[in-house]
Amino acid sequence: MTEELNGYRKQIIEINSQILRLIKSRLETAKKIGELKKKRNLPIANLKVESDLINGALKLAREIDLDESLSSRAINILIAESVKLQQGVSLDRSTFLYNIFEKANKLELMGEKVIRLEVGEPDLECPMELKDALKKTVDERKFIKYCSSKGLAELRTAISENLNQKYGTDIKENQILITNGGKLAIFSAILSMVSHGDRVVIPEPTWPVYGSTVNLAKGRIDSIHTCFEDSWNLNMADIDEALTLNPKLFILCTPNNPTGKIFSKNLVEALGVSATRKGTYILSDEVYCAYSPLPFESVLKVLDSHFIYVNSFSKQYGMTGWRIGYAVSDPGIINKMQRILQISVTCVPEFIQHAALKALNMPQDPFTNYVKTLKMRLDVVCKALDRLPLSYVRPDGGLYIFPKVNTERFNSDVFAHKLLSEEKVAIAPGEAFGNYPEHFRLSLSTGVDNILAGIEKIGVAIKGWQKEL
Repeated sequence: MTEELNGYRKQIIEINSQILRLIKSRLETAKKIGELKKKRNLPIANLKVESDLINGALKLAREIDLDESLSSRAINILIAESVKLQQGVSLDRSTFLYNIFEKANKLELMGEKVIRLEVGEPDLECPMELKDALKKTVDERKFIKYCSSKGLAELRTAISENLNQKYGTDIKENQILITNGGKLAIFSAILSMVSHGDRVVIPEPTWPVYGSTVNLAKGRIDSIHTCFEDSWNLNMADIDEALTLNPKLFILCTPNNPTGKIFSKNLVEALGVSATRKGTYILSDEVYCAYSPLPFESVLKVLDSHFIYVNSFSKQYGMTGWRIGYAVSDPGIINKMQRILQISVTCVPEFIQHAALKALNMPQDPFTNYVKTLKMRLDVVCKALDRLPLSYVRPDGGLYIFPKVNTERFNSDVFAHKLLSEEKVAIAPGEAFGNYPEHFRLSLSTGVDNILAGIEKIGVAIKGWQKEL
């Protein structure tokens, strides 16, 4: 028996050696292909070629009676590694955003006054009722204990009732997970859904944290590049092409960060049909929906399954630093996401959840006034931007505007650092959100006087850039 086992072990070792040699040869070939593509200015990724490779592998798997799921995963991992090798060093776009953020923080610690137009933290005052609700919970408890990682049942019930009333849905309490901010909802959704080589479709421009998290999960990002000239519209032909290879997730942010684009009802419905047909989940980040004077189609109204809806108390209720958000999906996905919280942060503090419950149940006038404030700021900002050598698409909603500078060889990352160093104004470079070096993001988070002072300094800096050309 021992000799027989040793014989099998030797066979496995030899097969493993052959597989590794084949993988090494394949990656060396991929590197040569990548060099040729770069010389000829050809795109690195080609979904048609990848589709042919995958279909060929699955056909062979059926012929030799090999599990198709295993075969698909293996070939996707090899393709992902080949593309990564051809592309070279992976670019973490979130560094463009956070480098400016940290530099601005450092200047403020040194006593400098910085006009902060880069960060999405509105200066909209949190009502005293929420602070009182938090204090009451703390004062009534002898011990501040853990609660369920899924969140307080009464808060999840209140959220389900709120969404059902708003969208005419039938969401149950067990479909909701309370998270430490909307960011952790997105993080846990991606990590619970995406494994090595799995595909995730992300339209650009987009918030860079999505891509950073997919990279952390070793997933594969298939981007859809939208254009200023097309008013940031998504094209169904591009969506259908991106869905060809059955991605695990399609990430949608509406209203969009950074453009403020609200995608049409027809687009969201068509996307829902196409994604469901492919077995793809739509991760819909709708944290800016409260800042939308225009109506928009929530994924909750379109899909009964295959969705992960994310929202937050941060923007809608002036609770950014409280760190409380939530996700809605089918119970199975919610349980997987809950596992991420269980092994990381344990739970959102109970006293913060009671404050969030108060926010849902109190009169909503203070929060509806936020929308009026931001619309007024946007009107003022657009008039000021009209006087500068740049173009923009007026946002449909949200917290940001994403102008394009009409100057040759403009590089928003270099410009942003120069602007912060010389004029003490912080903006977010366009490269943080995709391949948009001619754009930058302005936040409407601060008061009008502050924003106008910042825009005036931006105008001076653009003129200085033009003179240096």
